[in-house]
Amino acid sequence: MSDGVIVALIAGGVALAVAYVNSFVAESYRRFRDGSALAASLAGELAAYEAAWPVIAQMLDHMLASTNAQTRPATHLRPFDRPKDLVYETAVGKLGLLGALTAENVVFVYSNIAAFRVAMEVIARDEKEMSNEELRARCLACKAALDRAVTRGSDLLRTLRDRAAQPFVPEWPWAAWAALLVR
Repeated sequence: MSDGVIVALIAGGVALAVAYVNSFVAESYRRFRDGSALAASLAGELAAYEAAWPVIAQMLDHMLASTNAQTRPATHLRPFDRPKDLVYETAVGKLGLLGALTAENVVFVYSNIAAFRVAMEVIARDEKEMSNEELRARCLACKAALDRAVTRGSDLLRTLRDRAAQPFVPEWPWAAWAALLVR
C-alpha cells in the first residue's frame, strides 16, 4: 500500500473514533444538563411549600385541640380545588435523570403530599357530617402524611440543590482524572 492510502486510513479511523466519543460525551452532557434543570425545578417547587408546612401543622394542631375539647366550630375549612404540582407532574417520566435514590425520594415526598391533600380535601368537603372521632382520625392522618413529607423532604431539598449545582464530568473511565483537573 502506498503511504497516502495508509495516512488516509489512519486519519479516517481517528475521525470516526473522535466522532464516536464525541457523540457519547454530547449525550452524557445533554442528560446531565436535563437532570440539573429538573433538580433545580423540583427544588424550587418543594421550597415553595416549605414555608407553608409549619402553618398547616399549626392549623391541624388547632383542629385536633378543638376536636379533643369538644369545642370545634361548625366548620374549619372551606372546600377547595386540589392543588397541582406542575413541575413534578410534567417531569415524572424524567426522574431517572436524578439517579435511583433521588428519584425514589422525590416520589415518596410527592406521594405523601398528595395523600395529605386528598385527606384534607375529604375533611374540607365532609367535615360537617363527621363525628369528632372521625375528624380527629383524619386530622392525624393528614399530620402523619405531612410529617413524612417534611422529614424526607428537607433532606431531598438539599440533595436536589446539590445536584443542580454539580459540575459536569463525563462518565468515562478517564472521568475521574478529568475531575481532578477541573478542580
